[in-house]
Amino acid sequence: MSTCRCCKKGIPTTGARKCPECGHEFKGNGWDGIDAHWRSKHESVLPYEKFWESLCPEHRRAPSKRGRP
Repeated sequence: MSTCRCCKKGIPTTGARKCPECGHEFKGNGWDGIDAHWRSKHESVLPYEKFWESLCPEHRRAPSKRGRP
């Protein structure tokens, strides 16, 4: 069974990244801003370092930019 918080919430591994706690959609390059967002909104749920370590490789990776050099 996966411990990845995104997998548990059924968040796709493609497209914009979404916070598994509140659904906030990150704009720009993948997870840009997740550290500040998580620390300010969800640190009481789980420390940021543990959250990031818990993500599976597919969710941790920034989405591919098909068609871009």
